[in-house]
Amino acid sequence: MVLSLTELGKRLVEARKQKNLTLDELQAMTKIQKRYLQAIEDGNLDILPGKFYARAFIKQYAEAVGLDPERLFDEYASEIPKTETEPTEVLNSLSRRQRKKSTVSSQTSNLLASILPKLLIALLVICVVVFLWLFFQDKQGSENAENVKTEEPPVESQQDENITIINPSEENIPEETDEEEAEETMDNEEEQSQNETVPEEPIQQLVQIEQKNGSSPLTVYELTGAEEFLVEITAAPNGRSYVGIENGLGKSFYAGEVKNGEKLSYDFTAEQEIMLNVGRTLDVSIKINGQDFAYPFTPNEKVHQKIKIKFIKESQQ
Repeated sequence: MVLSLTELGKRLVEARKQKNLTLDELQAMTKIQKRYLQAIEDGNLDILPGKFYARAFIKQYAEAVGLDPERLFDEYASEIPKTETEPTEVLNSLSRRQRKKSTVSSQTSNLLASILPKLLIALLVICVVVFLWLFFQDKQGSENAENVKTEEPPVESQQDENITIINPSEENIPEETDEEEAEETMDNEEEQSQNETVPEEPIQQLVQIEQKNGSSPLTVYELTGAEEFLVEITAAPNGRSYVGIENGLGKSFYAGEVKNGEKLSYDFTAEQEIMLNVGRTLDVSIKINGQDFAYPFTPNEKVHQKIKIKFIKESQQ
């Protein structure tokens, strides 16, 4: 289908020329293929991946040439394609799967209910047998101890011409050697070091400080209690989404599509601010310093979200 985007195309071309940009330069800025950019200007959307990407590419084109995407979408709402909703057949299929799982769960519960009494009886019998065995073992051990116990004859000091018997209790206890003293000193030092208070490590915190609602809501966070700023972005196994990443000075680290389990990893420890622009949050997961990030808005309600993170190092606080 070819949508009539002639007026919108003219608007975008005029803005591009005012910026003195060629399609090749615009392709380098947005990471969108030149043929897609040309199709947007001509109003030919047949070669684009789909309606969702048509909207995402138009939005990115507008941002690159200095136009307000939200205002542009409002002015040309009748011309810009809408994203498709989930088909009814998929919902029906999910409902059938849930009913099937419920049936299997019910059968499993009935099977457990029939087996559980037998298991309890067997367990009770085992416990009784073990108890009796321990009881008789303990009783037998006590009887053996009583039989072995005898009266020890006193040992006295005796002396004759050839032999001297010395009572062990009268032997002189040898003094501690240098090695024993050294071992005792080391044990005391180790005990003291264990008792010393270990300073608590700083706790990483990601605190929301600002939020703007809308069709593309913006949420601002502060990252504190950390000495590094690592970001990991992963696409769902069968998902795809546009992702844009730039710092507070407008430098772009990535602007394009991630799909089918692709992963993007960045170390932003040297940056003070990072903006994440996720076109379809349903298909993208984010980790900050190895911890899962929860979107401020439910992806089902707000598919397109922007997240700005201000990084404050622990050493700078």
